[in-house]
Amino acid sequence: MAMKKKTPNLTAKPKKKKPARPELRSVGSQPILLFVLFQLVSLLIMMVSGRTTAYLSMLVPLVIITYGGWLIVSRIGAEITFFINAAMLLTFGTMIQCMLLKEDVVPKSLILIYALSAGAGLIAGFLYRRMPGIASANGTAALMVLSVILYLATLILGAAVGGGVRNWIRIGGMSIQPSEFNKCIYVLVMAGLLCTKPSPGRKRIWTSIGFTLVNLGFLGIQGEFGTFLLILCTFLAFIFLFVPDIRVFLSVFSVIAAAGAAVTACCMALLRVTGGTSEFGPMRFVLAQIKKISNRFVYWLDPASDAQGAGYQILQARKALLNSNLFGSETTTPLSNPTNDMVFPALTERCGLLIALTVCVLFGLLLVRGTRIYFRCRDRYHQAVCAGLCFQLILQAFIIIGGSIGMFPLTGITLPLISRGGSSLMSTFIFLSVILVISSGKLWDGRRDYSSYETKLQKARAVHSNRISSLRDRSRRRTGVDNTGES
Repeated sequence: MAMKKKTPNLTAKPKKKKPARPELRSVGSQPILLFVLFQLVSLLIMMVSGRTTAYLSMLVPLVIITYGGWLIVSRIGAEITFFINAAMLLTFGTMIQCMLLKEDVVPKSLILIYALSAGAGLIAGFLYRRMPGIASANGTAALMVLSVILYLATLILGAAVGGGVRNWIRIGGMSIQPSEFNKCIYVLVMAGLLCTKPSPGRKRIWTSIGFTLVNLGFLGIQGEFGTFLLILCTFLAFIFLFVPDIRVFLSVFSVIAAAGAAVTACCMALLRVTGGTSEFGPMRFVLAQIKKISNRFVYWLDPASDAQGAGYQILQARKALLNSNLFGSETTTPLSNPTNDMVFPALTERCGLLIALTVCVLFGLLLVRGTRIYFRCRDRYHQAVCAGLCFQLILQAFIIIGGSIGMFPLTGITLPLISRGGSSLMSTFIFLSVILVISSGKLWDGRRDYSSYETKLQKARAVHSNRISSLRDRSRRRTGVDNTGES
């Protein structure tokens, strides 16, 4: 008997294949081994320094943050090496903060800071992954308004913590520094203005310049010299990287240099004419801000001229660095703010030059991995956000380390992941979370202006509905004419 051949069913629809799940980037037991190694070294140092109880209590949030973050990073396919470097820095930061405690007790406030920072990082990463609207014109405008509101709230409600700059807002029993979060907002706004199109026009460039001047103006009024430098350098980096015409960068750089020289000359002349004092309220405020910034340079060059005043912490930082050796020193030099501004000299003296150099190397590795993420981004918007956040993190570390060892004037900013500051650690976790989400590569298209896209979509729907209604009218008319002819 002849076998009947099955005829293929040409009308049957082909079955859709299910998309393959992305493979996770596996690095074996590398994160576990590195984390265990660092914890053993840190625990030995804590036992020698007599802070075992404090460090063991901090192991709980540290383990949750490290291994929970590792699982999330592996699940979304993000850059694991970048996360490992950040976890190492956080381990060293936990170690030095426990060593700086006056007593070997459970640091409840530090545990709360870690918990809030981890929560802020998770929320920021989730929102960035799910909210493409932040790249739209409306989203960028909303972020600009939010930044101005935070600055105004700081000016109106700001208070000084520890006799420093009035840039803190007290909410209940907590103090928040809004300028730390404005740094992230600034990067998102600049990316939205310059990087949602292949080449930004003049209007967008001038808007970015105006927004930068607003930020610098508020920071100048508040006297935040460190954040002022961060925003200014970030602006120059954005113009250099994301404005194709190099003449724009050269023009902007020349104008900033000339303006800086002119402002410096005017401030010096104003100090000579007035003698540094005035009875007029606004002038007295301006002179106070000028003297505050100029003193940073004066006592950086010659701290011995006021050894018991403004130059005290610089001299003490140098003393702590000189007392250190390869594996740490038994001496503890009294520092004015060892948990924040002077954390690097404290880390060098108590833990040794070996760990201090390791911290510097880890920041260098963060720069290398962040640069790799930057070049791997195919989307201009996400590339700009990654570049801005990585640049601010590394520049902040470079400025505070250089200031604490005498290379630059002290600026009052914190060392990321090492200093104790709550707002600073929150913003750092937000930076790291967004960078890791970008490194996963599974994101929305940032090259589209989503506000105009929605408008075009609504217009297209209106045109489509009009066409359908006109076609229905035509069919009804034809049907009516045919029926009349038949009758």
